[in-house]
Amino acid sequence: MTQREREMIRWGKLLFERRLISGWGGNLSCRAGESEFLITGQHAPLGFLAPKDLVRINGAGQPVKKDQRASSETPMHLAVYAGTDAQAIIHVHPPMVLAFSLAHESFVPVSFEEKYTLGEVSIIPQDTPTVTQPEPLIEELKYHPVVIIKGHGTVAIGKDFQEAFLLTDLLEEAVHCQFFKEGQGSIVAGPATAAPRLQAQKPAALTKGERYVLFSPAHMAALVACANRDHEFRGFGHETDLSTTLTLHLEETDTSWTVRFIGGEIAGLDQQTNGEFLISGKEEWWRAVFSNRIDPFLATQQGKLKLKRGELAQLSRWYKPFHKAFSIWQTIPVH
Repeated sequence: MTQREREMIRWGKLLFERRLISGWGGNLSCRAGESEFLITGQHAPLGFLAPKDLVRINGAGQPVKKDQRASSETPMHLAVYAGTDAQAIIHVHPPMVLAFSLAHESFVPVSFEEKYTLGEVSIIPQDTPTVTQPEPLIEELKYHPVVIIKGHGTVAIGKDFQEAFLLTDLLEEAVHCQFFKEGQGSIVAGPATAAPRLQAQKPAALTKGERYVLFSPAHMAALVACANRDHEFRGFGHETDLSTTLTLHLEETDTSWTVRFIGGEIAGLDQQTNGEFLISGKEEWWRAVFSNRIDPFLATQQGKLKLKRGELAQLSRWYKPFHKAFSIWQTIPVH
């Protein structure tokens, strides 16, 4: 038995013990070389896997051993590998998440740990027994490490099974807490109301239809002006004594802007690289942040944006004003 096979058997057992799966539901897979994958077979019980239940497949989804049958979700797994940098995938049916998905359109985390690690989790509609249209799933997994399929379960990706397992487990526990927050106490109570999503109002000073080149002087000037005009941002900034410097760096063009915060307001902006905190990333991820596809703290936690100077724990004390500032900046259209 190979190391990958031992790992798959181990994590299948843990998923069953944590009640994240029951019966014969769910499937696991991982990369097993440059063009091969290891995936659970059809009707394989995750809690009681044996080597015979694990199927090595090629890039086309065909079993290497002709007498084996791979999971019916094999096309979905292969599509996720092709569209993301996943090394392992866990697809299971956590009961709390399943119940929650039937009455909601997305899951908004309650605790700060969940916000940093999961972010807002999309719930993707599905009306077939298996995932036959993986495109919406893959689009979400590019920006978030776990996604909910309505009435079907979760798909989590990671650099290994441990990461995908912990995301799945955290989401189930987070949804459990959400039921209590909504006053339900049990999954059989009345229908829930979808949790609200933070929406910043578009600043009135922006010209209708005006779009900015990402990280251009005009774009950065608009960010500063819109934040300083916002009463809530200034209130959060004064409340937390927001006084620091933050450098934003765009890797492809080696463009940097340092924003100076003093007493809760933006007091200056220049093209230096000497901020107390420096966040760097590729254009794809900055566009995702500024278009509200991914929360900046979550992007940094996932390594899509890199905190190259300063400590996240220090930055977190100003979470409220920074979160508000980015929600304002996400209303400024870029091209």
